[in-house]
Amino acid sequence: MVVKVGDENLFDLIGGRPTLDKVHKIFYDKIYADPWIGKYFQGIEQSIIEIQQSDFMSQVMGGPAIYCGKLPVPAHRHMNITEELFDLRTQFLSEAMNEAGVSQENQQHWMKIDQAFKKGIVKKDISDCSLRFNTDEILNFPNPRKRSA
Repeated sequence: MVVKVGDENLFDLIGGRPTLDKVHKIFYDKIYADPWIGKYFQGIEQSIIEIQQSDFMSQVMGGPAIYCGKLPVPAHRHMNITEELFDLRTQFLSEAMNEAGVSQENQQHWMKIDQAFKKGIVKKDISDCSLRFNTDEILNFPNPRKRSA
């Protein structure tokens, strides 16, 4: 899937790799600072995730095809990503795009790409998770913003 807007690809319209890198730096600063979603990234160097995300989006948006990691669905199969957690991620991405100066029109195209993976990543419950490797754990963290009854 390569996203084109008219005759141009989205990669060029947003400003190419510098914009991807800027958005993903802001985005993952928010992710890693968050007390809930940040737990899913414990032990993973932030700069590596930023580069992988920029590589992946570059390819999908019509830029250089250099991503060589796992596709989103298999990469997240061991994570209990709820609708609420995905919505928080979407909020952080929207904020990052705004802060990086991505136009509203291009944000809408970008979000279409992002939302295309939602169905395969969001789980109804923990039983929808599976291990990627025998050494994996199922990642499932409660929202610390919710008080237990």
